Amino acid sequence: MTAVASVRQVLSLPLGLVSAIALARLYAPGDLGRFGVMAFVVSIPAMVGDFGLSQAFVRQREDPAPQELALAASLQFWIAVLAFPVILLVARWAEVRGAPSWLALVALLYLPTLLGAAALRANVLVQRRLDFARLAFLDLGQQIAYITLLASLGFARAGVAGLVIATATTQVARQVVLALWYPVRPSALPRLGGLKDVVRSGLPLHLTGIVSGVHAGMVNWLGMPLFGPVGVGYLRWSLDMTTRVGIGLAQAIGQVLFPTVALIQDDAVRLGRVLARAVRYNALLVGLPLALLAGLATPVISAVFGGRWLPATTALQILALHMTAGAILIPLDAAIRVVRPAGWSLGIILVYLGVEVALALALAAPLGIVAIPVAHLSATVPLIVVLRPAWLDNVCLPLLALAATFVVSHWIAGALAPWPALVVGSAAGAVAAAVVVFAFGRATIWPELLRDLRHLSPAGPPA
Repeated sequence: MTAVASVRQVLSLPLGLVSAIALARLYAPGDLGRFGVMAFVVSIPAMVGDFGLSQAFVRQREDPAPQELALAASLQFWIAVLAFPVILLVARWAEVRGAPSWLALVALLYLPTLLGAAALRANVLVQRRLDFARLAFLDLGQQIAYITLLASLGFARAGVAGLVIATATTQVARQVVLALWYPVRPSALPRLGGLKDVVRSGLPLHLTGIVSGVHAGMVNWLGMPLFGPVGVGYLRWSLDMTTRVGIGLAQAIGQVLFPTVALIQDDAVRLGRVLARAVRYNALLVGLPLALLAGLATPVISAVFGGRWLPATTALQILALHMTAGAILIPLDAAIRVVRPAGWSLGIILVYLGVEVALALALAAPLGIVAIPVAHLSATVPLIVVLRPAWLDNVCLPLLALAATFVVSHWIAGALAPWPALVVGSAAGAVAAAVVVFAFGRATIWPELLRDLRHLSPAGPPA
């Protein structure tokens, strides 16, 4: 699975770069800001989903029965249908004056949510059977189709409509493919009956997912009243950049890790090894490119994306640093959701969200759009300090190595022209991380890291 994840990362990086260039060159910050608000509005029913049945099915020890999956699909479908008029009202209320009507665009963007029930069985069984190889190829195909549509509609000056069409079309196609892989026929009306205990066991974790979704959309629902569509556009683009560079892979590793931990949760030794390896993979495959992006943000924007995105430089730097730390947290979060009582995750994310919102509101006037990224980073660092002793002792060294990468590459970015800075800064930042790991981790993490690299090689792990 880790080999599949690494191959996917290698292929996704250039595709993500092409997609980011298309967004920056062909769409205005205001278009991206309006699209971000629409996307958050239509995602609300998807957060509610099936009231946690899918999460509970993944965690339980036996495969769910077909009728149970049909019931969960029916519940998710009816929630999406009944929420649709409310979504249209919210979209009408949030509509920016002088902009084209959002109703048709929101209705189109809502189609993947309406079709989500058809892919529910696939989403459950892919995780239970660890069938992530096919899913990786599907992700890559979806990425290529999205870039093609995004660029074509951008050249046609479609604006926010182009973003909606590209997103909705590729997401609908993905749902159809998943439904063909693992078909499910929803029951006419959802009757929970004997699944009440399953709902009860999965609901706290599902509430955690809902709060996490609200947290992920904070740039949109808090940024719009504070900074307007252009400000949200800068923040959304910076967030998308960090996702394309690496955090998407960290989330994919966390997605693989969640069902894996569910299977081995009773084996403490094996669980510790899996978590330690996941942290090292994230530090190597995700943290390093994100730390380089933070350090080289100014030459990256100047050389590749154009001057109109320079106001997003500081936000991009801070979000990349935040995501670098977040990549370390994702494996810990996956373990907490399985091993600890469900109230743990819910309590942590509620406190985390509350602290971030309070900080962002307090800093909005003096810092402008940077307030939200600063709030993200300020809340993440204490969270690592709190969670680290409970799970791993080798989190500090990867973070120290990535900090060295950021400092060295950022210094070079200020000393050289953009293109030379990109080349020299990337090489020097990687060397700085290697020096730190070699100097402080020769007896512990360095041998493990070399073993991981051999495991990721095409020849596979050593005999």
